[in-house]
Amino acid sequence: MDISTLTSAAVETLQERESTGRVVTSITAELVTDASGWTSYGPTALVTHHDGKTQNLTIRDTALSAALEEHANDEAELGSVPTVVIPVPLPKVAPNNRVRCEEHPGVHIETVACRWPHNITADGDEPQVGHPYRVTD
Repeated sequence: MDISTLTSAAVETLQERESTGRVVTSITAELVTDASGWTSYGPTALVTHHDGKTQNLTIRDTALSAALEEHANDEAELGSVPTVVIPVPLPKVAPNNRVRCEEHPGVHIETVACRWPHNITADGDEPQVGHPYRVTD
């Protein structure tokens, strides 16, 4: 199975959950083996945020769970089912998006080089409003 299929399923699953406002960089699906010896991916996955913090995400009955099941079947035919780390890419940069970021000083137009930008609104003294268009869990 192509990693882009897993990535799409991961992004869809993340969007169905309540947001924490922290950017997700990857999801790791670990293997579980039941009493009969059947190996598959478990009902939870490990979400890694841009700050290195992690948390569990229940994936039972989600697009990600279905994609991982298909992936496990494909891999089993090849002889092994590995742990899967799914990178979650940041969306493309919006044109003329004013931001503050961790890479550059002051308010500026967002570039690809910006790390973890916060949108700036016209309300108040340049409030940071989180990551409204970033994929968060």
